[in-house]
This record gives sequence, C-alpha cells and structure tokens, in this order.
Amino acid sequence: MKEKKQIEINNFNNFNTSNKINTEKFYNFLPIENLNSSLGVDVAKFPKTYDDLTEVELGIDDLNINSVCGVTYFKMYFPTSQNTQHRLLIYGDDNKVYINQLFSGSPILLWLFNLQFNSPPVCLAYKTDDTDSIILTSSDKMIVWHTNYSPYEIENVPIITSMCMNDEVLFCTIKDPAFKIWYATNFDAESVGQVTPVSGYISLEDDLGYSRKILTFNEDIYVFRDYGISKINYIKNDITVSQIYLSNTKIYTDTVSICGNVIMFMTKDGIYSFNGVKVTKTDIDIRNLLPDSNEYTAAASLGQKYYLALRLNFNDDKTILCESGNYLNNALVVIDITNFSYQIIRGVDIKSLLPVKTEVFEKMLVTFNSMNNSKLGQIVETSSCFENSLPKYWMSSELSDSFNTKMFTKLAIYASENITFNLIYDDKNMSFSTYKNGLNEFCFKILCKQIKLEILSNESEASVKKIVIDYYEY
Repeated sequence: MKEKKQIEINNFNNFNTSNKINTEKFYNFLPIENLNSSLGVDVAKFPKTYDDLTEVELGIDDLNINSVCGVTYFKMYFPTSQNTQHRLLIYGDDNKVYINQLFSGSPILLWLFNLQFNSPPVCLAYKTDDTDSIILTSSDKMIVWHTNYSPYEIENVPIITSMCMNDEVLFCTIKDPAFKIWYATNFDAESVGQVTPVSGYISLEDDLGYSRKILTFNEDIYVFRDYGISKINYIKNDITVSQIYLSNTKIYTDTVSICGNVIMFMTKDGIYSFNGVKVTKTDIDIRNLLPDSNEYTAAASLGQKYYLALRLNFNDDKTILCESGNYLNNALVVIDITNFSYQIIRGVDIKSLLPVKTEVFEKMLVTFNSMNNSKLGQIVETSSCFENSLPKYWMSSELSDSFNTKMFTKLAIYASENITFNLIYDDKNMSFSTYKNGLNEFCFKILCKQIKLEILSNESEASVKKIVIDYYEY
C-alpha cells in the first residue's frame, strides 16, 4: 500500500479551468465555487405603492379563468401630469385581457376596454416623441393604444408573429406566408399588410427557411429564421438583406432573447450567443439531456441572466413535481452570461417568461403549462416551487484519474445538515447524511478502482462548501 492521498472538491464550477472535478448531472443546485440551492418559483407579488413596498398578489383568483395564458408589461408616460404608469396585462383562457396598474395600491385586475383575442396577443411597446403606445395583435385583430386615448382596432392585418420598431419603422414577421417581412414607416401600424408608398414587404426565400422572429439589436434589424439569421438594412425605403449565419439545426424561435450585449438562442444541439457579427456556441453542454423535440421552449432575459424554459430528459426513474402528471416543459436553465455558469431547476413546467423592471424592483414573471397554470409566478431566491421544496441532486464523474486499486477510508464534508452523500462503486452504494452544519466526518473501508460521488437533499436551503476523500492506492 502506498502513502495516503486525497481527492478534494472545493469548487463545483465546471467552467473554472482549475477545477479537476467534472459534473455528470445536477439539478436544483447552483454549482459555482460552493454547491448552493438553486432559484425557485413562487406567486408573483408587487409593491402596493412607491411609499408602501409591502408586496401583494394580483387578484387573479377573483377572475373567471382557469389558466393564465399570457402576460405583458409596459409603461406609459403622461407629459401633462409628468407621471409614469406601470401596467400589467393578463390574458386568460376566457380570451379576455385584464389590466392592473402597478403601484396604485390595488391588486384588482380590470377587463381592459372589453378587449378579447382568440389567442394570446403579440405585443410591442414603443414611443413616438413623448407618447407611449402599445400594439396588441393576435389571430383575429390588431389593437393600438396610445397614451390618453382609448384603444382602437385595425382590421385586415396579417397574423403577426413578432414585431420590432427601428427609426420610426415598424417591422413584422407574419404567420403566412412566413417568408415575408412587412414594414410600415412613421409608426403606421394600419399599413401593415398593404403595399403603399409608406409600407410594403421584403420576401426572404432562401435556404435559411421561414422568418420567425424580428428584433432590433444595437440599432440594427435581425431576423431569426428556421436555420439562420438575416440582417435587414433599411434606409428610406431602400432595403437590402444579408445572411449572417447558417445553422445546421433548427433554431427554437421562442428562445431568442437579447441578454446584455448579446442575443442568446437555442437549437437542437445546444445554446448559442450572437454579438451582431459572430455566432458562438456556449460551453453549456446539455446536449445529452435534450430530447428530439423542444417545441414548447421559451426564454427571456433580465440583466445579465438568460432564463430558458424547456424539456430535458434526465435519464432516471425520478418524477420531480410537474413530472408526476402531464407536462410540456420540466426544467428552467438560468445562465449568467458574465461567466456562463448556470443552474438547472427541475420540476417546473413554465410556459412563458416576462422581465419586469421598474425604478423600485425587477422581477422575472412566469406562466405555467400544467401544474399551477392558474397562477402568475415569479422567479425567487428560495429553492422551492410554491409550497414544495425542490429536490436537489448533484453527481460527479469518476473521481480518480487512474484505474489502480484503491482503499477509500474517510469522507470529510463541510456542508449544512440533512444532506445525503452516496459513494458509488462497483454497482454498490455507501450512504452518509450530514448531522450538523460545518464539518462532518465519516470513516469506512471501500476497496475499488473507481468511485463517484452523489449528493442529494430535500432541504430548501442546502449548501456544500468542501469535500475531502482520503484513500490509499495500491
């Protein structure tokens, strides 16, 4: 027997090049320097007023709806009173649009001007001079609402799938034919779908596929297609289009989101960033968890974080929260683009995400496909899904570089209590549970060539700071 050696884990971040321990699988843990609890979801709450920051829920339970199908945030500035109103729109499965004015002291949701849509509306808030406006368009109608005026309806407009405004020009992708990009100058939404001196369309028929989402980024206009990215150059009705990127796999449209100084998106083979010039595949390797299809993916960004709701195949026999029933998505991946560390929240079936940022708070709001679909949620620091704690899991790859026979003798853990540690070897398992906060030590004898470490916890707040395993190599 040779001298005693140690395997030390004091950094759980796979993207730190000095870290020699690779993670095989994890969820509901945040693996950075320490192994901490992940984010979670809870009921969305908002401050009563600017002076009273006590948070209250919106009165969604008072509405005659079974499901929250969509949510939109926008603000309107009133130059006469020099007052800014923050407004939240809720679209329910009764097809009605409800509104709440944040900071008004009231959680009541009112039916907005008797508006109804056949499907959740696509929305675009924009400013003309000192006037804030919003466009809501669905499969049956377009509504335009300017500050100080009642909303009005525009008829005979194509079904719009996305919109952006650039230099007083409105650009739209449409459902059919999806290769056309409609534009209208001077903020003239009424002209969309008509060829006039101030409006028209661009036809993008090439190998990049249909046009799915259009957005303004760094004052330029980009169209995300099924299999690539196009750039539109528009100068006084003089239009040119250039291909920026060709993808080998289909881009999931609803994952496209501006995050900091890049646009993030996902395809069937991974997560990418685009800086306006170059597309770069991130080091976030979740390909082994991706199923063949992820058609219900959705994403949004807040600050330097990219929030991606999707379906993952964790390849185990566990059913975590929403997985016990019918679900479309079962995970949320939250990526910090400053260092591309990330966490995976498992067990939540998120339908859509909406960032809300005011002078007082910023939140990421979420709606749900299955469990909790009658609620409006928000991302929270507590690692739970409403009243349910999120079960946490982390598993290492093989801890030893060599295949020589070893005698493992001691496990020292610096962690919070009620965390289970499993040493897995030769189809066997030895389990330990921490009994206090801080240093926990366990002695044993395990003779094997390779060993893995598995960490589990049902605690809302769980933390592991350092692990040391003693062994002798033969």
